Amino acid sequence: MKLLVFCILALVLLAAAGGGFLFWMKQQPLYKPGQAVELILEPAVAGDQPMWRVSEDVEINHFSTGSGRNILYVHGGPGIPPSLSAPALDGLGERFRVNYYDQRGTGKSTRPFDNEAWSSGAWQNIQELEGTLGIAQQIADIERIRRILGEETLILVGHSYGGLLASLYSAEFPDRVEKLVLIAPADLLLFPSPHGDLFASIRSGLSARDRTAFDRWADEYLDLGTIFEKSTGELETLDSKFPRFFEQAMGDLPEGSGGDVGVWHARAQYFSLGQRHDWRGAISAYNGPTLILHGENDLQTIEVSKMYADALPDARVETITGAGHFPHYTQPDQTTSVLLDFLVRN
Repeated sequence: MKLLVFCILALVLLAAAGGGFLFWMKQQPLYKPGQAVELILEPAVAGDQPMWRVSEDVEINHFSTGSGRNILYVHGGPGIPPSLSAPALDGLGERFRVNYYDQRGTGKSTRPFDNEAWSSGAWQNIQELEGTLGIAQQIADIERIRRILGEETLILVGHSYGGLLASLYSAEFPDRVEKLVLIAPADLLLFPSPHGDLFASIRSGLSARDRTAFDRWADEYLDLGTIFEKSTGELETLDSKFPRFFEQAMGDLPEGSGGDVGVWHARAQYFSLGQRHDWRGAISAYNGPTLILHGENDLQTIEVSKMYADALPDARVETITGAGHFPHYTQPDQTTSVLLDFLVRN
């Protein structure tokens, strides 16, 4: 099933969440740069395994294509791993081995909150969810995977929300990143965003009838104050209604760009992000080479990519003509050429 890969996150953060207990969360992010370094990072296993065990109770599903120097691909969503490899990254196969993984709480990786075992306190639930699946744990998993792969430094490729995670990993572990590639990085480096209202942009692409249905869906989706009253199945049903709106407004999603969504993973990211943060200064800690790819027809403007480039000391932006938000799927030849120039000849 095709699912949106980056837009839901922006939607939820552009609206007010229900419930007075969320007032503080709405203002301040629960994630602070530097938190991942403080977590226990030693992996329980090493080398190639059917599942990577990144902690005592979390296993990570993964697959790879190609052979050669390891690349780690960080998927977007939040919470939607790719079901197929990206054609542009397949084009690197003679020189690079591209490793894809389902972030904890998504796909076939461990999903700690499918058991619905919530405590009675909403704030306790938020802390438990964010502490287990939030940004700090996602960044720590990247470091754990680096150790499992046996690499002194990583070549990181992050797409959309994964671009934000890859940037924040580079901020916390700058000496462990050899090169950084950000493909259409999510407009979440500075929030609220100065680049316009993505929620309104998507809504404007819908017919009048679909706008009415979309508004009803959004009212329920954006009510974070009631999420702990819902089961995993109810949240999956709620989230599954969005792709039709997205496809009508933006066009079809490329095959393989979305896998099994992790609904609790996504909510954990929202609590990590809060509604006010500025991480431009944090990511400037990484001064290695960075390539940022912008799709010419992406709903996100090139100003988003330029914001990342301005924050990173050694970054450049390349536009992929004819591409939207998924240039590594829809314009593979052009994207592969730009990637090879950066990874091999740069």
